[in-house]
Amino acid sequence: MHFDITLLCKVVDNYGDIGFVYRLTRALSQLHKDFSLRLIVDDLAAFASLAPEIHVHDACQIYRLDDDRVVTVYDWNDRCVCSNAFRQDPPQVILECFQCGRPDWLETLLFDEGFDSTVHIINIDYLTAEPYADEFHKLASLTRSAKVKKTNFMPGFTDKTGGLTLDEPFVHHLHDTQAALAKVAQVVPEVLQAKQKGERIVVVFSYERDFVPVVQTLSQVHEKQPLHVFVAAGRGRKSFESAYSTCKASFPLTTLPFMQQEDWDALLCISDFSFVRGEDSLSRACLVPVPYIWHAYPQDDEYQQVKVQALLHRMQPFFDAVVYEILEEYWLLYNHMRDTSKRQQVLLQSLFDNYDSLRQGFAAFSSFVLSHGNLAEHLYEYIIEDIL
Repeated sequence: MHFDITLLCKVVDNYGDIGFVYRLTRALSQLHKDFSLRLIVDDLAAFASLAPEIHVHDACQIYRLDDDRVVTVYDWNDRCVCSNAFRQDPPQVILECFQCGRPDWLETLLFDEGFDSTVHIINIDYLTAEPYADEFHKLASLTRSAKVKKTNFMPGFTDKTGGLTLDEPFVHHLHDTQAALAKVAQVVPEVLQAKQKGERIVVVFSYERDFVPVVQTLSQVHEKQPLHVFVAAGRGRKSFESAYSTCKASFPLTTLPFMQQEDWDALLCISDFSFVRGEDSLSRACLVPVPYIWHAYPQDDEYQQVKVQALLHRMQPFFDAVVYEILEEYWLLYNHMRDTSKRQQVLLQSLFDNYDSLRQGFAAFSSFVLSHGNLAEHLYEYIIEDIL
């Protein structure tokens, strides 16, 4: 049985949305050959940053994912080209990623009285460790037409959700760190030099914040255990560089170029400690057996703390009780938008003082998450077994 999967992506938070959708597209393409893939993106320039072969001015293009599989990429904003293409070849399964909605031209097509095909829309929701993810997974919802059927599909951290995306390049680098190091060294040779010197690799990818407590602590840690910090391009880079200059930090700092997705994943796989932000980088950090600090997207009334606490709750059974208390307090302080207290320094220093125990906990949690399998595989099975 051959069928069609169409993915929808609206770029809202820099590259996190398209990063996830690109990863999911690649992971789906690696599964089976009984379906074709189409991808509708509202910001081709953002997509091209992750996949340079994308032509930003082409309303419709064939993009090669690997030697065997391709995806047809459409510009969400080109109503004429997209409407004609999808009227001629109506969609069967639509993945609506992150509640992004649907283009006007697609909405018109799906709910036209003359449209007589059955379409299945699967809302791929945001990643969360909150309990509602288990309850919402595969939950049906209504649309304006009996022909258009919609369900929710939840990424997550339990066997009652769809798990996380395990695309082949990431899994390869996760299990072969020498290959990961070789790949990263082609883009950032300083990483190989740091490894050869025995320096710990610390990766920083963050939203804007006051990094002074972090930089001061890393300078103290560096005096005992040499480390090298690699700060990613993005909204938080200037904040970190400013703190580095203000504090006259002693550790070496390398500013990373904007990295393609596979290079970034490989860097996380060989890191010793990371500060990550948002969802897509969190979904990779959770699978790498090394410590990380998560900067959740700041929300009104600091609702991000609910999300942070929910993930910490999932992680707690895998850590020594004393180390977990330190980790919990630090994560919550780190995600408090108004907190710049000295307490952050004390806690971060304690995490590095207990590095071996901390790493064991993160390694155990990553094994637990990996055991739930591949989001793309679970999604494919759901489409085949439950809706087609």
